[in-house]
Amino acid sequence: MKRIALSPGDPAGIGPEVCLKSLLKSKSEISKYELIGDIEFYRKLSKKLKLDLSFEESPSEKDCVKVKNIPLIEEVDLGSPNVANSKYVLDVLMTGALGCLNNDYSGLVTGPINKKIINDFGFEFSGHTEFLADISNSKNVVMLLANKRLKVALLTTHLPLSLVPESITIEKIIEMSLIINNSLESLWKIKNPKICVLGLNPHAGEGGFIGTEEVDVIEPAIKDLNSKGINVFGPISADTAFTEEKLNLYDAYLAMFHDQGLPVLKSMGFGDSINITLGLPFLRVSVDHGTAYELAGKNLANSSSFNEAMKLTSFFAEKK
Repeated sequence: MKRIALSPGDPAGIGPEVCLKSLLKSKSEISKYELIGDIEFYRKLSKKLKLDLSFEESPSEKDCVKVKNIPLIEEVDLGSPNVANSKYVLDVLMTGALGCLNNDYSGLVTGPINKKIINDFGFEFSGHTEFLADISNSKNVVMLLANKRLKVALLTTHLPLSLVPESITIEKIIEMSLIINNSLESLWKIKNPKICVLGLNPHAGEGGFIGTEEVDVIEPAIKDLNSKGINVFGPISADTAFTEEKLNLYDAYLAMFHDQGLPVLKSMGFGDSINITLGLPFLRVSVDHGTAYELAGKNLANSSSFNEAMKLTSFFAEKK
């Protein structure tokens, strides 16, 4: 297995800290990973956090972190995002993604990025999912978050709520459901997976009384998928879809928008969940949290999500 690329995200946030802590936890398997970014920054941060890690571009020691060195634009003030380092953040991410596309890496683990800072820099950036889809020419990708209890995929991702209804189409539901179904089978090895599709409106529209998207769009898509032998159920009202009984019925959920399914998932395991992009030509797994600038540099950040992302990427890569 080739090394897995690590892109820690905004250097002023907690991404580099949780990445280094996860590498320390995985020290016995550290040769599986390659850290991308400024090697001197990582050395200083490791020393500040009192972590027993060493870093080299061409490691001679078995337990040394291999680094693909990309220099920072400006020195980092932990906790204070800097627009000037936006190009650095993008360069680190691009290096990992292109490395995967060129088959130099077997997967990519990403830390949290500040979308506003990157957009302020002048680069249109709506999120990792969309960025990686663009550079890999992937027409259809799915953002799915998972923990030990639940898997939730999103039909729409980082959109204003007002734009969600017009973005829900029969074709999109079919395409994304097929990606989810195939990924559940190929990555998680689930036979004949069961997918619950949520309705958009309260009570799943009540037959068109509280909105027509369910009748006009979601139900026809589900009917088409069922005719193809895909086990898709719904539309199910989101307010009852996550009861204990239903959690045991389904292998994954497809939510219509970002804040429909993710609050439930994160309430069940925030910090222990991961974000995986399905439909890319390479593995990409990320944390379930943001930059948390208020915690940066204080040695308080919980690394469990980044650690889970590393372990899951390694598990998937070894099974390919």
